[in-house]
Amino acid sequence: MRALSRLVAIAVVPLLSQAAACSTENSADDAPGNVATDDAGTTAGEPGTNANASPDAAPGEPGFGFRAEWYDDFSDRKLSRVEPGVGITTPAPGIRDLLYSVRWTAKLTIASAGEHAFFVTADDGVRVFVDGKPIIDDWASHPATQSTGKVTLDTGEHQLRVEYFQGRGEASLALEWQPVGGARGPIPEALVVPLADDSTLEGPRPTFTNPVVDFDCPDPGILGVTSGAHPLFAMVCTGGKLPVRLSDDLVSWRNSPGAILPGGKASWSANGGRNWAPEIHRVGATYVAYYTAVNGANVLSIGCASAPAPEGPYTDCGAPLVQDPLGVIDATFFEDTNGKKYLYYKIDGNSQGKRTPIFARELAANGLAFAAGSTPVEVLNNDASTWEGGVVEAPWVIKRGADYFLFYSGNVYDDRYRTGVARAKSPTGPFTKKGTPILGNNASWVGPGHGSVIAVHGRDYFFHHAWPALPNGKNDGAKGRFGLIAPIAWGADGWPVLGTGSSITKPLLWP
Repeated sequence: MRALSRLVAIAVVPLLSQAAACSTENSADDAPGNVATDDAGTTAGEPGTNANASPDAAPGEPGFGFRAEWYDDFSDRKLSRVEPGVGITTPAPGIRDLLYSVRWTAKLTIASAGEHAFFVTADDGVRVFVDGKPIIDDWASHPATQSTGKVTLDTGEHQLRVEYFQGRGEASLALEWQPVGGARGPIPEALVVPLADDSTLEGPRPTFTNPVVDFDCPDPGILGVTSGAHPLFAMVCTGGKLPVRLSDDLVSWRNSPGAILPGGKASWSANGGRNWAPEIHRVGATYVAYYTAVNGANVLSIGCASAPAPEGPYTDCGAPLVQDPLGVIDATFFEDTNGKKYLYYKIDGNSQGKRTPIFARELAANGLAFAAGSTPVEVLNNDASTWEGGVVEAPWVIKRGADYFLFYSGNVYDDRYRTGVARAKSPTGPFTKKGTPILGNNASWVGPGHGSVIAVHGRDYFFHHAWPALPNGKNDGAKGRFGLIAPIAWGADGWPVLGTGSSITKPLLWP
């Protein structure tokens, strides 16, 4: 495709009971529920019924306090323990100091009926629930901010829950209450009993809103990398030196010192004017980049380069990997479960009024050459009578179950651009198209396409570019193509579903 959160320790926190389905991924254009719902209702009880040992506490655990569950990367539960209060001085063991969340839950004994006030100061997001109902909902990244919630409670036991997330930077959390007829201050530890551990609950996750890349970054190629205990993502986009950007979460991106073509062009290229559609893939113990550039005859060709790390330094292959008189663009890599590796690419026939087939060809083990004896196999072609018009391009292949899915883009790369999908029982086809696009336009974003499918914490996402829409429905070419994320749902028929079929504009749960 063409040119791409110090924390103030507090003694106490009443927690509401653990919520049942805490964060399930929202489908497309539905805003995620910022409030998790509770399975359990209020537990009736008389004041002073707390025993020296909680029936919910595990052997050896304190009988009073809060059940605290700590989640690294908002999703990876590292620790469940009983804590005397709600607050954070440093992250729990195994938790780094960014991108984590905590849930505290307990039963709170109320001695006097009436209105109770809760006060929380947090940096970043916090929400407080009583008997499953939110009384404070400040679920956003911000400096230390105080929020207040009030609720009328009968005597007896009530379930409480406090959820907190830390993004980046400073972290702080402090919670107090003011009971009926009492002074404001921490909740006495003797009034709270921890709830039982429930390892099935998901971690509390913050939300984000597209775009996650708010500058021109066409044709984003995204790589998911394992870096120790935490995920790392690399992104390269069309243009220039093909610089490499990095992210811990797919949402916040930073520049790296690396680039696929640090000199601005490949040694075999006539110029660096059409460095397009780069992707980085893990191939064995190394990283291989595939990109489009023009050869010595100024014809679009596919090049390759390898590096010990996603950000480089890269050693170019020194010659085009794929050439064709009509031009070749949009290379992508796929490794099958049997270890066979394939390169998919598009013949740029539409540039000369011809068909635009997408081919697959088996690669050698290092990904830098084709397997001996391999030949190109056509796996897809455009149907000019459909939404595709004269173009199919930007392939990305995954395997799910027994099926292979080829995500692709079609039509002219402006407001007419769309995303489609086809599937097969073999990486070389035959592929059957779903038919209608799975991603199209809306009032905010047009021309969505050229995407990468990324799995994060067991969920699939489609990371794609799209133009900001003008009032007339056309693409805002002055702003270029921004980077957006769409969660993928898998329908009962096995096909992927991207929201309601257009780029997502409502808040989404963090990957």
